[in-house]
Amino acid sequence: MKIVLDASIGMKWFKYENESNIDLANKLLQQQFQNEIEIIVPDLFFFEIINTLLNEKYINVNDLYSASESLHLMNMKVISTNKKIIDTSISIADKTKLTFYDSLYISVAISEQALFLTEDKEILKHINNFSFIKSLDKF
Repeated sequence: MKIVLDASIGMKWFKYENESNIDLANKLLQQQFQNEIEIIVPDLFFFEIINTLLNEKYINVNDLYSASESLHLMNMKVISTNKKIIDTSISIADKTKLTFYDSLYISVAISEQALFLTEDKEILKHINNFSFIKSLDKF
């Protein structure tokens, strides 16, 4: 099964304070390592995770390097943006009024014919428009 994850899920692997469903996020990683699922992310995913961690008071630069290393060792399929994905993202952003960043994850899920898991409340408001979007606890 192919699953696109956004940073709202990926952050659960690094930041535990005020986060829910950490056990479910960790289970996804376990399933990835056992080849039960294929986790797919756009290249934006890495920027969002590192940037969010960078803004955490308790994180130092060595923690950022460790997080970057950990992300790359997870062997996720990384999708580079191309014109088709960008154009689809623009269209989704225009229709839904979601950010371009959020729309990019939806576009990647469409392109990869994958399920999209998120904890982002704004994206989850659009479940009726995109049947392949699910919250982590509904997976």
